[in-house]
Amino acid sequence: MNTFTLHPTLAADCHALGQWRDVRLLLHKDAHVRWFIVVPETDSAEWHELPASLRDQLLTASSVLGVMLKNDDGCDKVNIAAIGNLVPQFHFHVIGRWKNDPYWPGVVWGRSVAGCEYTDEDVRKIAAQALSSLSRGSA
Repeated sequence: MNTFTLHPTLAADCHALGQWRDVRLLLHKDAHVRWFIVVPETDSAEWHELPASLRDQLLTASSVLGVMLKNDDGCDKVNIAAIGNLVPQFHFHVIGRWKNDPYWPGVVWGRSVAGCEYTDEDVRKIAAQALSSLSRGSA
């Protein structure tokens, strides 16, 4: 029985895109950047506490999403980070950045600019693209 519960902040800030292996895939609601959040289904809060299989899945997911952002979406830079000072649940950020996004060249954390949100159709398309890329890239 799976007792994993997504942290309420992540649930409120993101669209749920689906699951790949033991990892939840989220999309941050701020559509100024393509901002994926990858959450392993674990109670571990630190990278070094994760089982090796989850570390491998996170590295694979982050790499595949990074390639997708760069090659398919044409972003200028891919940022990957594992910071969790405010949200203690372990998660990776995989963010596609463009030189014309409103946060460039600074960080995206805590700098929300209103007015750019995904439609339901956008979320469905991004979910299909990301999950397809993960399925192809993880063989």
